[in-house]
Amino acid sequence: MLHCRIPAIFLLFLLAGTGCGGTAESPSAVMEVGSQSTSNAAPENLSAAANSSNPALQTADSSSGVLMAIPPGTAATAAISSGKDAAGVAAAGPGNGASQTDSTAPHDEVTDVLAEIQKLRIAPIPADLEQARQTRRQRNEQIVELATRVVRMTMKDADQQSRFQNAIEHLLEARFQMALAGTQEDIDQLYADVQALNDHDPKSAAAAEGVYMIARFSHTKAGQLGRSQPVWFETLSRWAREFADRFPEQTNRAVTLLFVAARSCELHALAATDADLTKRLMTESTLCYTTLAQKFSKTPQGQEAAAVLRRMSLPGQVLSQFSGPTLDGGFVTADEFPGKTTLIYFWETENAEFAEELLPVLQRIQDEFPPEQLRVVGVVLDEAEKSVESFLETTTLPGLQIFFPTAEQRSWNSPLVRYWGVSKVPSVWLLDSRGSVVSTTLKPADLAQTVQKLTRR
Repeated sequence: MLHCRIPAIFLLFLLAGTGCGGTAESPSAVMEVGSQSTSNAAPENLSAAANSSNPALQTADSSSGVLMAIPPGTAATAAISSGKDAAGVAAAGPGNGASQTDSTAPHDEVTDVLAEIQKLRIAPIPADLEQARQTRRQRNEQIVELATRVVRMTMKDADQQSRFQNAIEHLLEARFQMALAGTQEDIDQLYADVQALNDHDPKSAAAAEGVYMIARFSHTKAGQLGRSQPVWFETLSRWAREFADRFPEQTNRAVTLLFVAARSCELHALAATDADLTKRLMTESTLCYTTLAQKFSKTPQGQEAAAVLRRMSLPGQVLSQFSGPTLDGGFVTADEFPGKTTLIYFWETENAEFAEELLPVLQRIQDEFPPEQLRVVGVVLDEAEKSVESFLETTTLPGLQIFFPTAEQRSWNSPLVRYWGVSKVPSVWLLDSRGSVVSTTLKPADLAQTVQKLTRR
């Protein structure tokens, strides 16, 4: 077991006798590992954190292309990366329930220390990478020290709970930054402080901030290491669900975490080549989507989760609620599908995966299977009709192409995409001659063989 110093926040709670559970050994047991690697797998929850024996994950993968739910720069990812909710503000929770006592320091001293922390946060960073790393490290250490002073001065004063919470947020943010860039001991310190806050008052705003910080840490690690260490996607899913289960009143944060975790696990599962990994990630994805749909059904994310679950439940069912106008002026409906095998593909003109991997397979399938055996239907997700027309002038596409006439119903606002929660382009669905869905997750490499099996029945 890696032994590290007892975190200041844990020591404060311990000495103050304010109900911090556990023993003095529990912080150093938060992540029981035998490596100094900074890529260790996070425990699934706080209980597991106190008893974890997860082996160190040795390799780091800094390559781009890890499948995350939301591209960098969008609201949900920015919310997690910045520690704010999807609306761009820090979500507030109830006070931590501390009883009112005489403050041990004047209120103006607390204000001065918090102001000093803020100055450290906005101070410029050197351009040199190594100097910048050292400067950030030093500043985060200073912030931890200063925030701990504020915690000490405010923790037993009910009138000072907003400042106590502010200090906790600063402290955890500094721990988070050091854990990302530092050693295994830095990771241990982050988890130990979160454990201490949870033991002190598991329903407090401070405990919520701690769990959210661990979820952020898992999300960041999934982005950095997910390609080589997909366990981080599973870890993100579990921490997202723990936050949502324990702090559902922080709706923006809960739905953002759940949606990012659900979609990240789903997309990575679809890209995985290992069957066991695909199954595990799809299980995690389904659990997050289910929590979203059940507990946050009135939110846009909850409604989209319900649509995704509707799609995920399709295999084995006869497809209905599927129709739309076609580019040639016709109309396609699922009522026509029984009688022969049906292949449905969702696509857009500028998608490289579609052009390079799926389109050649579709063209070979069209040549091999006559219309009497196989019906092919495309669903165009482009927004501009001119781009579709230009593409079709130089490219032959199999089947009728569903394309809605109004701009409000195109691209990701397509009624078919929204009702069935389509999350990836290209996507291929395959139906048997009864109109029952065989799969909604077929990969181009498996498509021709699966179509052949169905048409021979």
